[in-house]
Amino acid sequence: MPALVPRSALALAFLLAACGGDTKTAPKTDEKKVEAKADAKEEPAGDSAKKPRPRAPASEKARVADPKGRTVVIGSLGGDLAATRAALKTAGAIDDAGKWAGGDLVVVQLGNQFGNSKDEKATLALLDDLAAQAQAAGGALHRLTGENEILNVALNFKDIVHAQGFKDYAKEKSDDPRVESLPANQRGRAAVFASGGPAAKKLSEQKLILVAGDSVFAHAGLLGEHVQKGIDNINDESTKWMLGEIAMMPDMLAAPGPARTPRLRGNEPACEVVEQVIADLAVKRLVIARPPAEKIDAVMCDGKLIRVGAAAGDTSGPAEILDISGDAVKFVPIAK
Repeated sequence: MPALVPRSALALAFLLAACGGDTKTAPKTDEKKVEAKADAKEEPAGDSAKKPRPRAPASEKARVADPKGRTVVIGSLGGDLAATRAALKTAGAIDDAGKWAGGDLVVVQLGNQFGNSKDEKATLALLDDLAAQAQAAGGALHRLTGENEILNVALNFKDIVHAQGFKDYAKEKSDDPRVESLPANQRGRAAVFASGGPAAKKLSEQKLILVAGDSVFAHAGLLGEHVQKGIDNINDESTKWMLGEIAMMPDMLAAPGPARTPRLRGNEPACEVVEQVIADLAVKRLVIARPPAEKIDAVMCDGKLIRVGAAAGDTSGPAEILDISGDAVKFVPIAK
């Protein structure tokens, strides 16, 4: 961490004492810590420095109960059952039998649960079961909506659905004109995933943006215009579209939105945007999924932007989860 410039040695000693010293836990050889750099600006004196920062408008419904203990973040799954189980086991969320063992653990999955894998349906069933088990145990499994989920509801299956993913729903029927216009082998899946269909209704329960404790989560990014629009409003629009209450896909589910924007996913993200977003939402960090296209840094903007790679690993980096416990944030490799 960069040192603050003290007015005197006494001031430095007081600052270290107030912060409780080094907040790092004893590192394990297979874990990678994430350190947020301190802000070198001095806080203004007086009562104004003690007042909590006002929260952004239309952001209350996106906030879930503060985690009681650890929060573990898992990146894109792509329908990969083995990778999903390995990530959950590494997190301490499940036991050898695949049942919830995390107690009050909170797991946040960053979207793209769907993908080009023959195990996609089994992966989704596992997540459904674990979400119910986690809630009963006092924990939580939160799944965000990613780009692949949106594309499925939009009936755009190109390159993101395995052949088995069509066979799994081949017996499903619909007289929806949107479905009838598709190739015959895709119609069963389309009947289930089209907005208003059973799978789309289930997806409508997920959020595009979620706030838990000191972190805000999205699949691709969170920008100033998203906060200004109101993240609750964006989540609500997603819900209504997936339920079939809105005919056209909202703009915030397209490329400009938090599940698909490329703005924070490259090697030079707009850190000033990240800083403003987390300030407006009164959190410490923005956590998003790391794109698979290239090797990029997982931690940017002095620890205020953290990007978590796919559960199976990819060209962007190794398979790992993000573990958040208070102010201690670290990457943990997924045990295969």
